[in-house]
Amino acid sequence: MENKQHILYKPIGQIVADDYRTSEIFKNYNIDFYFEGNRNIKKVAYDHKLDPKLLLNKIDTIQRIERLEYIYFQSWPLDLLVDYIEKKHHRFIKNKESNIKILLKKLCKTNGESNPILYTLAEEFNESINGLSSYMKNEELFLFPTVREMIRAENAKVKLTKSIFGSLENPVKKMIEGHKIESLRYRRLEQLTNNFEIPEKANDSYGDSFKALQEFVWDLKTHIHLENNILFLKIKRLEKQLKHQA
Repeated sequence: MENKQHILYKPIGQIVADDYRTSEIFKNYNIDFYFEGNRNIKKVAYDHKLDPKLLLNKIDTIQRIERLEYIYFQSWPLDLLVDYIEKKHHRFIKNKESNIKILLKKLCKTNGESNPILYTLAEEFNESINGLSSYMKNEELFLFPTVREMIRAENAKVKLTKSIFGSLENPVKKMIEGHKIESLRYRRLEQLTNNFEIPEKANDSYGDSFKALQEFVWDLKTHIHLENNILFLKIKRLEKQLKHQA
């Protein structure tokens, strides 16, 4: 069990990486742990006008509860983490995007005239899918295969064949920039819609669309967290290690 003073200055992205159950705390206070995970408790408490002791106590309470079927992503081998992200989070986006586009189109048709924000929501979602599709394609065709090649080199104790990227630092930076764009996009949309709150007396189109978006955005935040706060750090460490052994 970590002491509270240490946790106070620990990056929140690493707090969540070490115990994903704590993500619910940050989610409840609309604190970005997935992209802005380099901030510590003291900083986010100041930014959100919260008492840092409140956050520390909630984290401490969760950490004292026995972990049963908790998934500890930090302990996963790099290739398993890459496979998980591709098969779970990439597939989730690909499986959900068409249905959400249809739902938003229907919502705009039935409610757009009375609430023009819905047109913005649909347009931003379409742009987001275009960007995410590009990022995922780059990961699946270039970044992830290179990571798997690095793992094979590590296991075989052989010199790593030079990647077409040279260092993976540049493609990782591009992925992080893409994550920034999407994080800011959905933060704006959450502000516009009060976290996709369904209006009173709203028709079924509202409920279906906003529930689908809530699910989509939470999965995306988890996706970004796994890459920014765990995967990319592991890649950096392994690349450094392979350079030393070469």
